[in-house]
Amino acid sequence: MAFKRALWKSGLVYERTCERCKTTFRYMDDKLDFRPWYADGFVYCPHCKTPLRHNEVYAVSAANGEPISTPPVYAPVQPEVVESTEGKGAFCTKCGRAFGADDLFCAQCGNKR
Repeated sequence: MAFKRALWKSGLVYERTCERCKTTFRYMDDKLDFRPWYADGFVYCPHCKTPLRHNEVYAVSAANGEPISTPPVYAPVQPEVVESTEGKGAFCTKCGRAFGADDLFCAQCGNKR
């Protein structure tokens, strides 16, 4: 199973403190591992081996050592607006995307028509 976060590397350095043993350590996102319950990624504490959830707010500097004053902010993806001439019920009730004539499921979110 592929995770979207696994497809790109930010090149940032992250600092994390383990809740269990209070060890503070740094890592880069190339060290992240992914599981369905850790979709944004996780790292193991180097001391006690506890899995710790990754988050972009833990970024402390770029790989070249330049400090980061604020964590990176990513704009939410806006759903594509498609005009439709079909009758009532031609739009997905979950995301609003227009259904095609033969669509049984929404192509955007997978919701049943």
